[in-house]
Amino acid sequence: MERQLITDQFTNRMALDMGLAIIELARKRDARIGVSIRRLNQTVFEFIDNDLSADKANWIRRKVNTTLNFAESSLAVRLDLEQKGKTLAADFGLSDDDYIAKGGCIPIVVTGAGLIGTITVTGLKDVDDHQIIVDALPDFTFV
Repeated sequence: MERQLITDQFTNRMALDMGLAIIELARKRDARIGVSIRRLNQTVFEFIDNDLSADKANWIRRKVNTTLNFAESSLAVRLDLEQKGKTLAADFGLSDDDYIAKGGCIPIVVTGAGLIGTITVTGLKDVDDHQIIVDALPDFTFV
């Protein structure tokens, strides 16, 4: 299971291309999603499809917080917690208001620089949120 997206560089234009690729795949699958791509502390791409609830931006924020805190995908965090019988609140002191252990956010790591961004999808089952990112970006390295 993918914990990080590894690349040699990451630009705002790359974020645009990534976001559009994810949206296009979602359209082909007739799936309604929200997508957010962040570079450092800046949102460089965000789209929330019609018919999604107004709280999707908050879901994105909480998934991003989880990914940044653990430096791995939010799905990996969820699976690790389940395997170890732990929770974000009880074992890490992380509030459900600001963190969520659900799949759909993958950290972007630039070789030689470290974690510099996140790519997040919401709107589907959490495993599907995670997988649509991976499926839409076959030219990138996920580890």
